[in-house]
Amino acid sequence: MKVDEAVSRQQTIYDQDTTGRVKTPQQIREETETETISDTWSASNIKLKIPSAWWLIRDTFNSITFGFNYNKTFSRNPTIEKSTAWVWNANMNYSLNLSPDYNIVLADLPLLGSFIQLFKDYSNLKIYFLPQNISLNVTAKRNRNSSKSRPTFNPQTGQFTEPDEVVSRDFSTTRGMTFNWKVTEGGFLNLTTSYNVNVTSTLANLETDIYGRERTESEIWSDIIGGKFFGKDFRYQQSIDFRTAPKLPSLFDLNKFFTITAGYTAGYQWNYDLRQEELGRSAGYNSKSNVGLTLRLKALFAPMFAEEPEQKQNVTQKQVNQEKQNLNRQNIQLEDSSLAIKSDLPDSLNAEDLNKPSAITKALAFLKTVVKNVFFDYETISISFSNDNSLSKSGLKSTGTGFSNFWGLFYNEEAGPTRNFMLGLSGDVGKRVTSARTNLSDNFSQKNNLDFKTSRPLWEGAKIDINWKVGWSLSKVTTLSVDNDGNLFVQGITSSGTLTRSFVTFPPVLFLSVANSGIKKVHELYNPQSGDAASSLSNAFIEGFESFPFLSKLPLLSKVTKYIPRPNWRITWDGLENFLIFKSIAKRVSLEHGYTANYTEGWKLSRDGKEEIQTQKIDYGFSPLAGLNLTFGQLWDGNLSGSLKYSTRTSFDLGITTININETFSRDIGFTLQYSKSGFEIPLFGVSLKNDVEFSLAYNQSKNSIVRYEMNNFTEEGIPQDGTTRVTIEPRIKYTISSKVTLSIFYKRSSVSPEGASRIPPTTTNEAGIDVNITIN
Repeated sequence: MKVDEAVSRQQTIYDQDTTGRVKTPQQIREETETETISDTWSASNIKLKIPSAWWLIRDTFNSITFGFNYNKTFSRNPTIEKSTAWVWNANMNYSLNLSPDYNIVLADLPLLGSFIQLFKDYSNLKIYFLPQNISLNVTAKRNRNSSKSRPTFNPQTGQFTEPDEVVSRDFSTTRGMTFNWKVTEGGFLNLTTSYNVNVTSTLANLETDIYGRERTESEIWSDIIGGKFFGKDFRYQQSIDFRTAPKLPSLFDLNKFFTITAGYTAGYQWNYDLRQEELGRSAGYNSKSNVGLTLRLKALFAPMFAEEPEQKQNVTQKQVNQEKQNLNRQNIQLEDSSLAIKSDLPDSLNAEDLNKPSAITKALAFLKTVVKNVFFDYETISISFSNDNSLSKSGLKSTGTGFSNFWGLFYNEEAGPTRNFMLGLSGDVGKRVTSARTNLSDNFSQKNNLDFKTSRPLWEGAKIDINWKVGWSLSKVTTLSVDNDGNLFVQGITSSGTLTRSFVTFPPVLFLSVANSGIKKVHELYNPQSGDAASSLSNAFIEGFESFPFLSKLPLLSKVTKYIPRPNWRITWDGLENFLIFKSIAKRVSLEHGYTANYTEGWKLSRDGKEEIQTQKIDYGFSPLAGLNLTFGQLWDGNLSGSLKYSTRTSFDLGITTININETFSRDIGFTLQYSKSGFEIPLFGVSLKNDVEFSLAYNQSKNSIVRYEMNNFTEEGIPQDGTTRVTIEPRIKYTISSKVTLSIFYKRSSVSPEGASRIPPTTTNEAGIDVNITIN
């Protein structure tokens, strides 16, 4: 029914009504409408400056900026009779940049300066006694929302029920401080630090009285000015960061070959749930420390393997001939006696024979070359370690946020946690609530990562990057309870963790079968008849998939071999355009190959304190197995380039409880071709414009499959679960008329076909379109 027609009928009913309970025609019209009205006022970056260059004015009042915005909204719709909302935000910011001249050069000080100058590497040590940047901010936000639904008709009473108005309010403030400080420069540590703190408070309790009735504006602001100020603190966040880049001494050129970096960051959080007066306070920290070392190994040992000029005997042919004549004269003088001496020097004796190096010299030179190439031909070696810790505790008895304990000289147990707790250096959060039948919790987690990276040349144009990595984590949840006497005791501890490290495993195909690893090997090592079948399968999973497990064969490493990372690598080979097969067609050709593999396990601590492995996973991939990048020579005055890549990825997941291993396999084959030409002329409306044109073609085939292997009913083929093959081909033409106008025409065809036990139907998708981009300034 049309609205106008309904209003007309309602007018007739309203005119005939004598009860006064019939809606007016205007009410009927309003109930069918949706209306929204919104007003916004905003003023930002307001500065009130006093015309003065005096630093006390310039760096205080004149550095303050103000901002304010206000929004008011009214709306109604067929279900909501009226909805009103307003919100305002106010902020004040202060920022001060201090001159870097506020420092002390220790070498310029009497007495102490003479001592500092003895250390030439650190004679320029500066200590900055003020931060370089300080900023403060204060914000306030207040809002009110009210909503009232339309009356509903009650058929039992025959009357309309008037719903109550729903009102929500909030009034909050924040204040914060940040500073950045370069403490020292030109010394050994070169320490820098930064600090940030934010406190969130609420004034919402001033909005209403104890009976829930709204208070007047004068009453609210009178309380704020009278001492409430920012209100009740319910969230406190703080972070502090320390960074150092030690400058090593020039003794033995240490500063040329070693680079050390270190850092420590600590974040602290304090929360107060106002709904729980006694148990609502909690605190926690998260800290991260990291250390890095870079060693320029090749440069460090370069003098040891420097090529030395061969020390020849420097015997000339003239000296050899003179020696022969002397021996001949001696033989002539002794011809009549039995002591005649014959020369042992052959007639063919020459200077080159005497100048040749000996066999021992050649052997030592060969050994020297081998040692260099095997152990010392690495450009750089980088080692990095990081440690992350987090701890949170509930039920704090102290009422303070901890700010005064952090910056104060003395500790006050009522002001919050200790400084060491806030820095992540202690687990002592202070006194806890001891109300009877109270449950508290402590949550602790730790993560550690160790990375080792290096690179070296293989042959001309070829380079290999090698990396090892291992990581381990721990998570512990402690449940605390309070008995009837107020004593706090540990009710239970739950611990779990993970181990992740780089791994080496190869699929049993072609020449890689010599590695003797794979799912078949796992089944051979698995002994279901052992006393602990789960432990047997867990060990067989690691040993069966690892290729060349020579580390586990060493008696000294047998117990820790699962924690030792194996190498992953990436090989790049440039300069292939010099080979005959590419020389005549390509200007630049490069080949790349990458291998990554990881072993991951998750464990938990049993009731008797024994680690029980819950999950195990091995994933490896060649990304790519082979990748070829080509840049061809000029073709029709344009540039032609392309790439071809073949990649695979495989993962094996062990389910300890199901005694099954799931294999997920993916394979990608793809190539791209791209041709571009600049300055392409095409006549348009009688004008010949020089434009750019680009043709591209992309093809990719991706195969995914999932296979389940049942270890108690093993078959080498496994049980196919799911799989798809996706093929995508996309040609595209891009035409650039100018820097502001581009035109693209594309076509994309995608097809998906099921594999194995997959039940999805085969699909084919065709897409085509034109993209026109016009930039208007």
